[in-house]
Amino acid sequence: MTPSMVSKRGHTSEAGYCLVASAVRDGQRLISVVMGSASEETRAQETQQLLNYAFRFFETVPLYTAQQTIGQQRVWGGKLDEVKLGVEENLAVTIPRGQRENMEVVLDLPRNIEAPLEAGQMVGKVVVTLNGDLVSETPLVALHDVEQGSIFKRVWDKVIKFFSGFFNK
Repeated sequence: MTPSMVSKRGHTSEAGYCLVASAVRDGQRLISVVMGSASEETRAQETQQLLNYAFRFFETVPLYTAQQTIGQQRVWGGKLDEVKLGVEENLAVTIPRGQRENMEVVLDLPRNIEAPLEAGQMVGKVVVTLNGDLVSETPLVALHDVEQGSIFKRVWDKVIKFFSGFFNK
């Protein structure tokens, strides 16, 4: 299947022939930028080679969809004891083909999350690494509101949190 492509091209004496192109093949979108080419023909050839190389040697891996629950975390002092966590927009990463098994996805969360929380509020990060190198860092958000609990609930949670600190060291 040939990619569908959108482009913006231009020429100046300082920058030469330039082309910014976006292409989609088999659901994977790539963007290329070629600057300083000597001619229109060279610019087109370099862009085509760059896109063909990227489509051949890289893949886009979908990880999570928007609003999908990807974790839960304890909330202190709330009407609810837990909050569901996710991402606000679809999360996908582009990596070299055949490297999925070397990819690691970690939910980076603070030890304590306190109520109140609003849906969409950032509470941590989704960190994606490949062979130890950072690929993506995306906000991890509360998927629903967690209102502050009653005074009794907040005091009770503080007592539990205090004593659990002795056992979690």
